[in-house]
Amino acid sequence: MSEGQLTFFGGVARSGGVQVMYGKGNQALLFDFGVEHSSLLFPTQVTLYEPVNATPGRELRQFLLGGMTAPLLELYDPEQRKGLDEAKVLGVWGESEFPRYDQIHLYIGHMHTDHMALLPFAHPDLPVYMSHDSHALFRGMVAGGHSLDTKAKITVCDDLSVLDFGEFTVQVVEMDHNATGSSGIIIDDGTHKIAYTGDWRRQGKHPDRIDRFIELCRSKQIDVLITEGTRLTADPSTVPHQMTEETLLSRFNDLIGEAEGVVYLQISPRDLERMADMIAISASLGKKIVMDASLAAIWNAANREEVRRLNGHPALDIPVRILDATVTQDVAVSGETVSLEEVAEHKSEYVYFFKFPSLALLIELETLGNAQGRSIFIQSDYSVKIESPSISKFLKAFNITGHSLSNGGHAHPEALADLIGRIAPKAVITLHSKFPESQNTKGVHAYFPTKGETVKVSSILNSAASTVNG
Repeated sequence: MSEGQLTFFGGVARSGGVQVMYGKGNQALLFDFGVEHSSLLFPTQVTLYEPVNATPGRELRQFLLGGMTAPLLELYDPEQRKGLDEAKVLGVWGESEFPRYDQIHLYIGHMHTDHMALLPFAHPDLPVYMSHDSHALFRGMVAGGHSLDTKAKITVCDDLSVLDFGEFTVQVVEMDHNATGSSGIIIDDGTHKIAYTGDWRRQGKHPDRIDRFIELCRSKQIDVLITEGTRLTADPSTVPHQMTEETLLSRFNDLIGEAEGVVYLQISPRDLERMADMIAISASLGKKIVMDASLAAIWNAANREEVRRLNGHPALDIPVRILDATVTQDVAVSGETVSLEEVAEHKSEYVYFFKFPSLALLIELETLGNAQGRSIFIQSDYSVKIESPSISKFLKAFNITGHSLSNGGHAHPEALADLIGRIAPKAVITLHSKFPESQNTKGVHAYFPTKGETVKVSSILNSAASTVNG
């Protein structure tokens, strides 16, 4: 009888880019399909300024030849890897040898680029699975020009549903992260059980989902737990706690209530739930909502897919206008537009959801129209921080007050330790972290894989047993 084994292609001693393959018999599951933040290249995001991006049309070749994604050519669209020599791709990984399976399935836990960047390059026949809300968000990202589309056939999964791949089953468990639809998985091959958290946090709006995941893992008696450890440092005791989502939204409410000019809101459009909450709060205080065209496209397209997390949310009934100066041929616009001059003339009436490349529009918005009091700038878990010189010089030039309302998408080291201790697996693997060795495992054996390594689950458990016996 064949044994289950894990192959680690990404996320090892690095932030982001988790690519782990579990295989048994002739079936395998690759979970997550992103690129590490610290790689040679990071996929283009229209919300960011990234100095070194992959060359358009040659992205997949560069990711493969740069060792930034799994060197299994059957995962990728033949048209986009045309002419690429497999030996060259494998050569990048040195002496590593990789198992082969008749069928590889792909599960994507959430829609942050470091977990799904390769999805647009997937083979049309590659079976892809994700949660309902992750799929809704992906459709929004494509509509807003934040991601290329994929040829792969996506199967949408309900929360707690079970996928049966013959050799093993996979249960989908929705979590809480600052990307709507985030989920983890539990793999059961009849002999061993492996849980993968995906990215998660306790300080968000749904800590109950983390408790539910823990209880599921406890009831199933997980053998190997794979968790993220993004916020770990060399000394985790120095990591500050972050505010809860409830506190964050309360502070946002106070700032909107006091605003005299335009409220510039720089927020991740992949956190649809926070967008919805901030839309509703703003409208309740008499503000009108205006967005960059690409952000409005994400919001509108995702909600056409009926985001379940937003079912019945009051924000769905609030008009969202599109700033005319941000409309381009690349983004499908549906909804009412409003002129930049109109917003400038009535500054105190608007909350403007904008993305970093539109920063230059502040010049016109602040100088046109009548002066109506100071505008404010709110950065809320956006990749370009308020301390960025590019932003701070604009705030200084126009006497705009800046505020940071962020609580991150990742668990505090204490929450990580609590999760491990309560699940009490036989072994734990911390990925998505530069400092996995600093993780407090509550006495649970820690296994540290290397990039490109394939290891049997039984070997991990044997190493844990020998540690206990020793």
